[in-house]
Amino acid sequence: MDTEQDFLFFNPRIATKYNPFYEGEYLVIQSYPREHKLIVEHRSFDYKNAKSHCELENLAHDYTSFSLRIFHNNKLWNVDYEGKPQSLSKQQDWRIAQEYLEAHYSTHTDAEIILCQCSYPYFSSLTTHISNSGESMTSWQSLTCLVRDLGRDIQTCPNCNASLVRADESEDDNFDFDFDFDDQVSRPIVCIGCANYHGVEYGDNVLVCGIHPNGWDSENCPDYA
Repeated sequence: MDTEQDFLFFNPRIATKYNPFYEGEYLVIQSYPREHKLIVEHRSFDYKNAKSHCELENLAHDYTSFSLRIFHNNKLWNVDYEGKPQSLSKQQDWRIAQEYLEAHYSTHTDAEIILCQCSYPYFSSLTTHISNSGESMTSWQSLTCLVRDLGRDIQTCPNCNASLVRADESEDDNFDFDFDFDDQVSRPIVCIGCANYHGVEYGDNVLVCGIHPNGWDSENCPDYA
């Protein structure tokens, strides 16, 4: 017999969070700021409907960004102008193993789940080891923490190959004192840190860069430098 709780899954907001994704389904996801769990704001099999909803969400939020993806071959894909799968999205529906989530929220461990710049979550813990000279040393160890891939020691991100080596926060020898934080955060998200960014206003138009004058419309610009 159906219970009252069973009918909750007919509620669109609840269904969006808990029902599995389907082949060819469009998802409007929160692309910034990124969280440990994929945040899906809207689901639809209609490309125009999903695209319109994504545009409205971006207009309605000042500090949150949304992007459109399509679920294809059990992965999230960027879409082309026709709504077809174009390239594999760096942001995926990562499923973190429960034991690592518990360790992350525990107040008794020197460990946490960190999101790589591409959205991939990994577990970073402070470990102690003995050096060749017999001294006790501590360092950060990075481990995979996904349900289907956990406990594996990694030095680079399995998703984007970025280095995960964590420097001592007390060491600032390599800190760039010329780094302009306000300039970086005012850029389009895809342009943050890119050497090609120009961002100067000419008349009523902003020249983003010489390669893509109007900017790049997805999360992975091929000319990022």
